[in-house]
Amino acid sequence: MSEEEHHDVSGVSRRQFVQLAAAVSAAGGALSGTAAAGEDGEGGTTADGDADAAELVEEMTLDEKVSRTHGAEGGPEGIAGYLQGVERLGVPGMGMADGPPGASLGEPTTDFPHPIAAAATFDPDLNAEMGAAIAREVKSGGVEVLLAPSMDTFRIPLHARSGETYGEDPALASAMAATYTGAVQSEGVIATLKHFVCYNQASTTGDVNDYFSFSEHDVRVDERALREIYYRPFEAAVTEGDAGAVMPAYNKVNGEFCSENEQLLRDVLKGEWEFDGFVVSDWYGTHSTVDAAKSGLDVEMPSENYFGDALKQAVESGELDESVVDEMVRRTLDSQAEIGALSGEREGSEPVRGTDEHFELAQRIAEEGSVLLQNDSGVLPLDEDEVDELAVVGPTPEEFKPSVGGSDHIEAIRRVGPVAGIESVDDDVTVTPVATDQYELAGPDAFASESGDAGFTAEYFASDDWSGDPVRTRVEEQIDLTESDLDGIASDNVTVRWSGTLTAPSSGTFALQLASQGEGAVYLDGEEVIWSEGGGFSGPKTEEAAVELEAGEEYEVRVDAAGTAPVRFEWTTPEAIADAVEAAESADETVVLARTDTFYGDDRHEYELPGNQNALIESVADANDRTVVLLNTEAPVATPWADDVPAILQVWFPGQEGGTAVANLLFGEANPSGKTPVTFAESVEDYLPGEVATLPDGARAYPGIDGTVYYDEGVFVGYRHFDEHGVKPRFPFGHGESYTDFEYDALRVTPKVKNRNKETVKAKVRVKNVGDYEGAEVVQLYVGDRDASVERPPKELKAFEKVRLSPGEETTVEFELDEEAFSFYHPEDGWTVEAGAFDVLVGSSSRDVRAKDTIAVQAKSKGRGPSGGKTATADD
Repeated sequence: MSEEEHHDVSGVSRRQFVQLAAAVSAAGGALSGTAAAGEDGEGGTTADGDADAAELVEEMTLDEKVSRTHGAEGGPEGIAGYLQGVERLGVPGMGMADGPPGASLGEPTTDFPHPIAAAATFDPDLNAEMGAAIAREVKSGGVEVLLAPSMDTFRIPLHARSGETYGEDPALASAMAATYTGAVQSEGVIATLKHFVCYNQASTTGDVNDYFSFSEHDVRVDERALREIYYRPFEAAVTEGDAGAVMPAYNKVNGEFCSENEQLLRDVLKGEWEFDGFVVSDWYGTHSTVDAAKSGLDVEMPSENYFGDALKQAVESGELDESVVDEMVRRTLDSQAEIGALSGEREGSEPVRGTDEHFELAQRIAEEGSVLLQNDSGVLPLDEDEVDELAVVGPTPEEFKPSVGGSDHIEAIRRVGPVAGIESVDDDVTVTPVATDQYELAGPDAFASESGDAGFTAEYFASDDWSGDPVRTRVEEQIDLTESDLDGIASDNVTVRWSGTLTAPSSGTFALQLASQGEGAVYLDGEEVIWSEGGGFSGPKTEEAAVELEAGEEYEVRVDAAGTAPVRFEWTTPEAIADAVEAAESADETVVLARTDTFYGDDRHEYELPGNQNALIESVADANDRTVVLLNTEAPVATPWADDVPAILQVWFPGQEGGTAVANLLFGEANPSGKTPVTFAESVEDYLPGEVATLPDGARAYPGIDGTVYYDEGVFVGYRHFDEHGVKPRFPFGHGESYTDFEYDALRVTPKVKNRNKETVKAKVRVKNVGDYEGAEVVQLYVGDRDASVERPPKELKAFEKVRLSPGEETTVEFELDEEAFSFYHPEDGWTVEAGAFDVLVGSSSRDVRAKDTIAVQAKSKGRGPSGGKTATADD
């Protein structure tokens, strides 16, 4: 591929590129992947590099200041938002691009694997390489701000945006967030930490959802859980990664919206952590003017509902001191200065996108982030000499699901699917793809209306709850509602009900699908089998269900839809599975590509794979005992068929090079080394000790009761909960198999007695590759407090290191543990280390401990927590 095909703009100097970007931004124009030369200060488009941000603020009028506190039109076309500049003073604007798996510029860029896949690599340095590459692509679009990384803690797999997390453990997430953030900032792009904080679900109960603020639920969580679990990745990205921006979450924390939560923004973020960048709202996530400004919000996006004229009027009326606005503006200027955007000398290397280097990096992350969950009977790697025909079956066997849509979706320069990837790795194998996503409009032949005509009886109501007499009744052959079908109904509220008798045309698993813009449901013999909360600004929502029907039997079907068009009711008959089984029976090996149907703003309504996929996997595994399941999902799913399938490979959302990466893993060109950054449970109820339900039902732990979600589990999230309550996971945190084997030698921990506050504990363990393949192992160190005065998890991850070893090679892995490794947050004393016995455990996963030692801590101390700093004895 040529450099032009790669959209390479490295032929333009960094200085020239940044000067033009600043000029175009300040003028409200667009720069999209190209650049031309310009001169410093020409036309008043760039600020003097020696100008101090505070001095610039002093020179601004109130109108100019206010213009810097909200989004506006301008910037490169196709990006998420824009903060205008002040042309009179040579201050450039700032374009903001979505992420985090790439640079969303409104035109093709490199699509990297999602953050949860990056976390599965357990390799912060590799994650930093990705952050730097994405930043270079951001700069290629003339953009200053990347709206990434996401670092919300994984709490429950139903969360629609689980794929944007770095997993369930704060130590792992902190390491990933800090390196990604630091790399982005070093390349002259402002990294935006999101979503601060406790944004662990996108849907809930109660009247707190809308198309933009997907869920503004209230999270009730204690201070200790905030400090030990949810704050920590953000703190690391601020104190270690030097982030330039932070985005508050849509939700509330303990009764206050995050975007106007003084404790979060003023006290913790800007106070304790000394964050010197700016706080920018999520899109339409601002709720007030004076309260938000005083509490620490600096920029409202994407427009000026609260921080435009309303902010100016608050200052002029004396309701808000102008110094508050001064600080808001200064912070945006400081962040621009930090990356060189004010001086016209952007930090880092040349802007570039879509290079071979970036493609190779995306492939490597996909390879190292894929997790071999199980590999019974040595089915993998596939032997090229023994595989002549390979069946690849699933809803869409020739392409991966790339994302859940919305702000985490990247328009990729290219996409390599699994079939193309396999064919590129082994061109001698015959690949037979069978698509089982064969949806078509249900009816009319199998359905009869009340009148006996083919199709459905359709009733239209001029109400929002199907009440009253229908204003229109007619027979419709299929359910395919369009806007024209609503013509002539003089009501702002319309609901529609279709009913009919289904005579099953065959026996087996039917996959039903409802796509609707408004709320909708499907009932079979009076039982609800599909419920949809409806779509949002990105279009209708699709929900699926699988039902078992007997040929010739009659079933009553009802479909309800509220709101507006479109509404489509479709099905896939058992013949789709039969086609896949036929291909599996004739193939040497079979690969099933399974996926979720998760959509950006709507949490999953089931833990199972949607549609007919469970039945598909069971049928194919029965037909071919050498079946491999690829899980193309953003989070764990139920695996009731796991005992019947020899091999399972979790590939997440693997990015544009996913096909090549997966093919290399299947055929042993790459050795799996990914580890699960989240626990895979047998049942969704296993994730939390409190009551869990699926929408639309409410439950205290998830999805909440009347819009309030209770984090009663405190610090017992993820494997901490599974360990504390003795719940057996399907696959534990930190788990991942390899084509080789590793042995651990005895663990040596010194000193055995820790009696000084600043004294570190050193742990050493030898690891040897005793198998036949070169491979990588993630050595994980956990610490458990035996004698704590408060309830603490049995063990917590405190350090990890990924080592790469050839067959027969061994190495010594060394860890150094400081005060943080032994501390917990006390609501009165702050971060505290208590005297007592501590277990130090090293293993290959949270449930596969290979070596253990015990030390004694004698000095009780308290200090400033995970970010480090001075500690003091209790006697001080």
